[in-house]
Amino acid sequence: MPGVAAFPVGDITFLSLLFNFYGYYLPIFLYAAWTPLALYELSDNRLSSNLSKFIWTLVILLVPLLGAAIYHVFFAERIHVTVRATMIFGGILTVIIVLIYLGLSL
Repeated sequence: MPGVAAFPVGDITFLSLLFNFYGYYLPIFLYAAWTPLALYELSDNRLSSNLSKFIWTLVILLVPLLGAAIYHVFFAERIHVTVRATMIFGGILTVIIVLIYLGLSL
């Protein structure tokens, strides 16, 4: 059958495929989860001025993962602190574990 030998799936382990998938898509998933939640939290904040909301919106959107993470860690108030800590530090820890595994598997 033509094309079967071009991609030898038997040589690649499932764990390697799984971690390569997560290494590629995990930052996208974190961005898709953290950014809308930070923007919702920011829009619902009644204590901030419009200028600070505008600046934080730019920071959250233009500095993809770091802007939303900084906002959640230091400025978000409506989400419970345990949920925020689990969301942010769990995501960062997962990215670190995936990157360490991928670095060691090379």
